[in-house]
Amino acid sequence: MRRPRRGLPAIAAVAGLAVAVIVPSAAAAGTAESGLWWFDRGNIQAAHDAGFDGSGVKVAVIDSQINPDVIGLRGADVTVREPSYCFDASGSPYPTVSTDYVAASHATNVVSMIVGTGEAPPGGAPVKGVAPGVELLFYTAPVLDGVVDEDGDDAECLQENGTSFAEDGREGLDHAISDAIADGADIISISSGGTDASKSLAEAYANDVVVVAGMGNDDGIDVLPAALNGVVAVQAFGEDGKIQNGQYGKPNESDYVVTAGPGVRLLLQGTSDSWDAQELGSGTSFATPIVAGMLAVVKQKYPEATAGQLIQSLIHNTGTKGEHEPEWNPGTGYGAASLTGMLAVDPTKYPDVNPIFDADDPNASPSQRTVDEAKAALGDGDSTASPTTEPGAAEPPTGASAMVPWLIGGGVVLALLIIGGIILAIVLTRSSRRKTTEQGGNHGR
Repeated sequence: MRRPRRGLPAIAAVAGLAVAVIVPSAAAAGTAESGLWWFDRGNIQAAHDAGFDGSGVKVAVIDSQINPDVIGLRGADVTVREPSYCFDASGSPYPTVSTDYVAASHATNVVSMIVGTGEAPPGGAPVKGVAPGVELLFYTAPVLDGVVDEDGDDAECLQENGTSFAEDGREGLDHAISDAIADGADIISISSGGTDASKSLAEAYANDVVVVAGMGNDDGIDVLPAALNGVVAVQAFGEDGKIQNGQYGKPNESDYVVTAGPGVRLLLQGTSDSWDAQELGSGTSFATPIVAGMLAVVKQKYPEATAGQLIQSLIHNTGTKGEHEPEWNPGTGYGAASLTGMLAVDPTKYPDVNPIFDADDPNASPSQRTVDEAKAALGDGDSTASPTTEPGAAEPPTGASAMVPWLIGGGVVLALLIIGGIILAIVLTRSSRRKTTEQGGNHGR
C-alpha cells in the first residue's frame, strides 16, 4: 500500500506560514498525575515488565539544545553529539548542552518521552519513557525561538560559513540525519521542521532506518520533514481520544498524517522557574518521540524486522481492535499507535516495503531514484552511510531549504506544577501539517 505524495514545491509554498501562538489560560487545569494518562493507557509498564524496553536498539533524536542533567534523565543512556549543527554569525557553534530553560526545555522533554528514568523531583511525579533501555543518540540542529546570541539578538541556526547552507548546499538538520545514520541509528525522531532533508532521508531508507517526525500544530499548514515521502508523520491526541485543535479551534486535521500518538496534557520536566518543577504540555513534539519509542520496543522484540515492516506493523495494528487492514482519515491517519497491538504481531510477516513511500512518483521527495542512488553509494557490503563532516555532492537546495528550522510541537503548555503547589497556566504553541491520498476510514481508537 503506497500513498502518492504531492511534490515538494507545493509543500514548501505553505510550510513557511507556521507561527507560534501563546495564549494565557484563565482556567484551572489538572495535576501532575493526570499528565501520565498516556503511560497507563498505552500499557507501557506491562511491556517493560515483559522485558521489552527498547534494549539493544539505537534511537536518534534531532532537536534543540538539551539539559541531560535534569533529574529524570540522570543515568539514562544518552550520547550527546558535540558540537551542534548550528553556528552563530561569528562561526562559533552553539553548545548542544544548555541549562537555560528557554533553550533546552523542548529537547529535554522530547528525550524524556523516550528514555525518562522515572526518577522524580521532590514532590513531583515520575516521568518514565516508552523505551528507557534504548541507546539514545542526541543531535542539536535547530535553535529555539527566544534564544539570543552574545549580542542579545535572536539566535539563528547558521552554518559555519555564516549562511543557512553549508558549502554543499545542505542545512544542519540534513547533516544531522546523515550522521545519525552513520552512527548506527535504527530509528530517528524529529520534533522540529522547516527544512528539506531529502538527501539524508534517501540515505535513511537505503540504510533501513525508520524516520518519525512531528506534523504541525496549526491546521492548514504542512511542514518538512514530516510531509516528505516515506516519513511517519505524527498527530497528537488527548486522554479523551480526540486530536488536538488547531489554530482556529478546529481539529488539527492534515493530509499528511500517518499515525497519532499521545500528545495533549502530558507531564513535562522543568518550568521557567526551576528544572525541578513540572508542567503539563501538549503538541506533536511530544507525541512523536512516544511513537518512535514504541517502534524501538517492537524492534527489540522482533530484531529481524526491517524499517518497512515496522511501519507496516504500525499502520496494521492501530487502536484497540487488533490487527486490521489499514484505513486512513485526516485526523489520525491510519489510527492511534498501539504498542500492545504491535507487540502481539510479528512484523516480519508483512512485506518488506515502506507502505507510506511513493516509489512511482519521479517528483516525490525523496524519489525512488535518489534512494537507489543512496543504496549504490553504500559500496560493496557497506551497510551504513558516511558521516557528513566533510562537504560533498548534494541535490540543489529547494525553496523549503531556505527556511530557518522551527520547533513543531514544543508545545502547548497547559499548567505549571511548582513544588509545594500548582501554578496554573496554559501556553498553546502551534505549528503545521501533512498529506496522503488513501481512502478515509475509522482510526480504531
